[in-house]
Order: sequence, then structure tokens, then C-alpha cells
Amino acid sequence: MGLDNAGKTSILTTITKRFGFEDEVAELMPTRRIERDKFNFLGIEYTCMDFGGQLQYRKEYLRDPGKYLGGTDLLFYVIDAQDHARYNESIDYLEQVLLYFKETQTNVPIAILFHKFDPELVRDRELNRNTLVLKQNLTKFSGQFDIFFFETSIYDIKSVMDAFSSGLSLLFDRMEMLSALFSEISSKYNAIMIALFDSRGITIGEYYRPHLHLQEKLKIYDIYIEVQKRIIAENKELYEFSDRFEKGQRFSGVVEVLKMGALDFYLLFIVEEDEKDLEKTVNLLDQIEAAKPQMENIILQLIQ
Repeated sequence: MGLDNAGKTSILTTITKRFGFEDEVAELMPTRRIERDKFNFLGIEYTCMDFGGQLQYRKEYLRDPGKYLGGTDLLFYVIDAQDHARYNESIDYLEQVLLYFKETQTNVPIAILFHKFDPELVRDRELNRNTLVLKQNLTKFSGQFDIFFFETSIYDIKSVMDAFSSGLSLLFDRMEMLSALFSEISSKYNAIMIALFDSRGITIGEYYRPHLHLQEKLKIYDIYIEVQKRIIAENKELYEFSDRFEKGQRFSGVVEVLKMGALDFYLLFIVEEDEKDLEKTVNLLDQIEAAKPQMENIILQLIQ
């Protein structure tokens, strides 16, 4: 939900397509009323509802909120971070939506996305100041709801996927077990990163080495998307790769497909490359691979 032109449909298109979404986003028209789509996450089918944000539709939703909002498990509320003039209007709309949940005593997690926070604007002082003030205003709802903030942009696909993944993780208590296991494995083998994605690219669990720079995370994710494309195109179940960060540090990684019944998951792990002893790097990747049965056991617990 959110005002018109906040970027709600663009976000959903990015999540759904991931590969080549840019052309489709450029041709999007304003959403009329509500568009519904079904998707599967960890073996459970969900209905995603994209609420058109034009004033006439907002009034319609609020006249009979039970009809439109009843049964909600999770709300993504999208705010155009660049449209400072409509901040108050967006807060007012959100407040009316939350009033329904409050009156019906429905404890719905709220993920608030400050959208169009494009990469070239990340260090924009005015934008950061405006969104900080907005976050402070929105914390008045935190006493009654679990509220989480994200800064997203379709030009930083990882920001969108992280927000969507984090929101969905709130519906599965046991997902923390996987991230805890990844943390343990990473510290044991000094891995740069371990992550597990579903076939749509939604993060099931992940662990990064502390203090890993944002640009390095983005580079890893871009490589992962390219590798997933190749795995699908070439019908492979495992793909190894090697690359270098901007500062020169080399790294090696593996993406492996884990098949659990009718569901496919993608396991990614990356280690620092020992350029003087590549066999040492290979052995390290093999040791992490040996922990795969533990990961599969946790996945089975999640989807049962």
C-alpha cells in the first residue's frame, strides 16, 4: 500500500521478474483498484495484493477496510522518498490504515519502504535529513505495531529483495536458525558470505563477514544473479566462480542448487582467495560444502 506513484508496482515487478525487469517497469501504468498475484514461499501459497494509490481508491478502501484489509498477515507500506511534499499525506493514509488494525486488534508487522532511494542519492544530505525526520514521526506507531524501515530502489535490486525477504521472514520463527548456522560456519572457516535463496531470489538466510562494504555486497549479489541465470540456462546444479573486489582482493565462490521436493533453493558461499595457494581455497570451499546436510535439515524444518 501507499500513495499513487510511490513505486509499489515497480517493486513487485522487480521482485517477480528480476531478470530484465527494466523494460517492463518503464511501461507500467497506474494500478487500478487492487491487483492480486499468488506466489509460493517455503511451500506456502500467499496472495500479494497491490493497492492502487489514487485518492478515489484510497477512499474506497477506507470506507470498508474489513473487506480489503481483513486477513492481512504482513503490510508493505511504500513512501516515495523523493516526494517530500507528500510526506504528510502518506503518513495520514498510513495512520488510517493502522487504525483499522488497531480497532480489530490485529497485530500485523509493518515494513515501511522509503522507495526511490536511488544509489546516486544515498549520500544526499537533504534526502537523508528528510527521511530521518519522517522515520522519527513514524515511530509513534511502534508502541502498537512491529515496524521496520527499509530504503529501496529498483536500481539497487538487492535493496528491494532484502526488504521483501526481511518482511517474509517475520512470518517464520525458525528462519533465524539458518542465519545462526551460517554465522557459525562463517566464523569457523572465515567465509566472506553464506546465503540461501529460493528460486525467486528471496533470501531465506544469510551471513556476511562483519564490516563488509555495501559495494562489495552489491557486487556479490550481481554476480549471484548472473550465475543463477547461467545455472537455469545450462541446467546445472553447481557453478563455481572467481572474481575480484575493487580494492584488489580476490574471492572464490560456489552456487549450488538444493532440491527439496518440488522446491529449489540456491546456496551461495564465498571465501577469500589465497592467490599463493589455490588448493587451500579449494579445500576451504569443500569444508563448507560438508556442512550442507545441516542446512538441508533446517530447510526441511522450515517447509514441513
